[in-house]
Amino acid sequence: MPNVVFFSFKEEDRGVVLTIKGRAVNPRYTSLNFRVKDLLKRWQTENESVIKQAISKNITGTSRTIVFVGADTWKSYWVPHEVQMTLDRGKPVYAIRLNGVQGKIPSCLSQNGIKVYSWSEANLQALATM
Repeated sequence: MPNVVFFSFKEEDRGVVLTIKGRAVNPRYTSLNFRVKDLLKRWQTENESVIKQAISKNITGTSRTIVFVGADTWKSYWVPHEVQMTLDRGKPVYAIRLNGVQGKIPSCLSQNGIKVYSWSEANLQALATM
């Protein structure tokens, strides 16, 4: 059974992350082999407690979180919450840059000693299954 991974990302990177998720869950696409949980569903609320509850629910049952680092991920309000919720559960957090993007590293990653890997499907597969 493949690992179940929570994807953390900034809203503006939704389209790219959705494409990556599509590859990961497509049985014909053999380069990536893991299951994904995320908040790709758009929320019709700004209620912080509702969103935190949704994040918590989706992180439950995962083996790790992978943060996708885009141009402005460092500005995200929610990525630090997702990182902390994962760490509070004693699970690892990994980070990978989006292809061709060299955005600033979010402080929630550097403060927790989380290395940011360069983009490749091989790196993503390794992070999702190590």
